Amino acid sequence: MRNRFFILTMLLTATVVVLLTGCREEGADERPGLYVNTDLIYAFPGEDIHLSGQASCFTGLQQFAIRCDAWKVNDVTDLSGQKPVVWNFEYVLHVPTDATFPQQLIITATDVHGSEIKKNISVLFAPATRAPYVEGLRKQMAIEKDTISGTIKSDITLTLYGEDNLKEAVVSIPSLSKQDTFRLTRKEEKIHLNYTFNDVGHNAMTLTVSDNSGNVTVMESDLVAIENEHADAIADYPNMFAFKRNEQESDYIFGYYMFMERKDDYCYQVLVYAESDETEFLFSTTKETNGGRLFGESPYVDERILSRQTLPGYVKGYKPGKGYWGLYIDLKRMYIEKWQLIPADASTAPLYHTGDWNGWKFDAMSKGATAYEQVADITVYKGNQYFAFATTTDWKNVWRTWKTDGGEFAGWWFSTDGGGDGASLPTIDTDTEAHISFDTAIKWCTIKKR
Repeated sequence: MRNRFFILTMLLTATVVVLLTGCREEGADERPGLYVNTDLIYAFPGEDIHLSGQASCFTGLQQFAIRCDAWKVNDVTDLSGQKPVVWNFEYVLHVPTDATFPQQLIITATDVHGSEIKKNISVLFAPATRAPYVEGLRKQMAIEKDTISGTIKSDITLTLYGEDNLKEAVVSIPSLSKQDTFRLTRKEEKIHLNYTFNDVGHNAMTLTVSDNSGNVTVMESDLVAIENEHADAIADYPNMFAFKRNEQESDYIFGYYMFMERKDDYCYQVLVYAESDETEFLFSTTKETNGGRLFGESPYVDERILSRQTLPGYVKGYKPGKGYWGLYIDLKRMYIEKWQLIPADASTAPLYHTGDWNGWKFDAMSKGATAYEQVADITVYKGNQYFAFATTTDWKNVWRTWKTDGGEFAGWWFSTDGGGDGASLPTIDTDTEAHISFDTAIKWCTIKKR
């Protein structure tokens, strides 16, 4: 009897266990899944660490957390209201400026039943490798004399950037017996240079910027103390033109004035070729210089652009030096800068021009004196004629001038229908023998009378 009762009790217990087990939610015994995009991070103090990944659980997620006790990080996301099956996360962790290494980031995903999975991400120290850089400092900077106070005082603001947090900036000006140290703490800092100069002249300045990773940037500038230079009022012109002072406009049918591309408010850019170190460039708001507004270099500072309409001869032509250059002028901030072009980057593809006005026949151009200049001799007939250059003879890629909302411009026009629109030339009174040049390094055409 006792054995029979024992067996019955065991059967009932087993039945209850089976029933209870069958009532549990499917997947309740499964732990959440967790994927993070990295297992190891190299960082430095002040840096932002970007983490991403995915947590998932069949029964739904209750909580997601990222913790680093040493850095006082305990970021908890409550998911109980959503109970998502999949949780995609993007997280930015700011490393404290006083952070110590190595550390562990502990990422935890917890499901609705309290089951959790953890992932440890090791964070090791690695110094920044990019040196700081400076915005606003040029090789030469003009410091003008104040006409009211009679003092020559600088008012220069520089913006410093670092990959790591910046540490300090040291400014040294031997002529003033100055060496000032600016203590820095952030990745981006501004410093203001306010110095008084007693005399007109050149003052060498050295700026040394360092960051917390030991990277150092050293820059030099010539602060030129000058008498006040009068510059006429300016406007934000739709377009400007560059031209060579050592050339005569009357010798050209086309190409004496080079179109400058408007890059920003008061800012214009052009690509040029200088035949020698003495080649001078001037800049004009119109295709006319007699009494027009001219812009050129300051007599005192190589990188300073000035306009003096009342005395055009006052403007000094800008000499970039022999070679191919990009020129950028900022009328509002009154400076000009250049950068050297690499002719090897220019196109060496065959180039054709339209030499037969009636039949639009294409003739190949021959190579000229410079490595990337292609030239040919033509006859330009009177009247408003057309002229074009192309890299093929089927009008698929044609160079021409055209009008835009911002003014006249020139460049490559990619034909989609083979229509054959050309470049409109100025009206001429007599048939003229001409020598045309197209330099593929700067994509510019000139047509000079022979």
